[in-house]
Amino acid sequence: MAKQFGVVPPIGTPVTEDDRVDEPSLRRLARYVVDAGVNGILANGTMGGFAFLTDEEQIRAVSIVVSEVNGAVPVMGGIGETSSSRAIRKAKQIAAEGVNHLTVLAPYYFFATQENLYAFFSQVAAAVDLPIFLYDNPVMTKNSIHPETVARLRESVPSIVGIKESNQDCINLQKLIDLNRSDEFSILTGSESLIVVGLQMGCDGFIGGLHNICPHMAVALYAAFRRGDIECARALQRDLDATWQLFKYGNIWGAFDEALRHLGIAECATGAPYVSPLSHEDAQKVHAILNGEVSQHDLLSRFVGTATDEVAKRTVGVKNDAELLAAQQSSY
Repeated sequence: MAKQFGVVPPIGTPVTEDDRVDEPSLRRLARYVVDAGVNGILANGTMGGFAFLTDEEQIRAVSIVVSEVNGAVPVMGGIGETSSSRAIRKAKQIAAEGVNHLTVLAPYYFFATQENLYAFFSQVAAAVDLPIFLYDNPVMTKNSIHPETVARLRESVPSIVGIKESNQDCINLQKLIDLNRSDEFSILTGSESLIVVGLQMGCDGFIGGLHNICPHMAVALYAAFRRGDIECARALQRDLDATWQLFKYGNIWGAFDEALRHLGIAECATGAPYVSPLSHEDAQKVHAILNGEVSQHDLLSRFVGTATDEVAKRTVGVKNDAELLAAQQSSY
């Protein structure tokens, strides 16, 4: 199987007032990110709200994403559980929905040793016939998967083919890359403020919740990096960092919901008790960030007539102002 690379948004899960999956909105969000040119989608991840969805709604969300994507890009099915038995049950259910990979979070709540983690991932992998990505998010789980444990799993469990690394420690990331660099093993950074750094260090791609909102910017950054235009990639990283500031409002989830509404995609992607409505003032601040940094239909419009025209030209591969304007007009 080919390595997973590039931009992989952890798709949000729009929900109704009773925390059921809002299918039309989820399909709309899936089309939005796929049409932007992403390289994959992670369904039922952290930003997908697995922690506030029932088991049945988690499976339904994954099924809907697989159906809507319809093979356009690989779909990862996320699993976050507290024990081997619970994770194995969930892995079998999600695998049956037709995902391309499973992404398995380290178990949370109880502290786990590295031997516990080795056993956990080995047991889940043995229970299903799908390639598996490890998911290291020690801030949320309390249990960090050490680079040496990742290497041991990669060497002994053939179906473990990659990792999403959300630990922002660059020393840890460098060790992870040094121990696991391989043509068959993908390393995706989950640190949204360190995308360019991660790619330069050797990551194959990145996963970030913000990219539900501005997938075009993330795709443009990856394209710039791939063609060797680091100046452009860094400029887009700064733009993404500026856009990320909207998450300061409403405990992340309130701003996420407000952004999805502003973009005309969904009313809500937050389950109880985490729904955090914004004040009118904070909603206006979120709108200002979106209007200043993101355009739902046209990434190029934000560059025209500004000092960043040269960055825009490199971003979309045009040579002069006339070509840039033509590209802008043709995208409406």
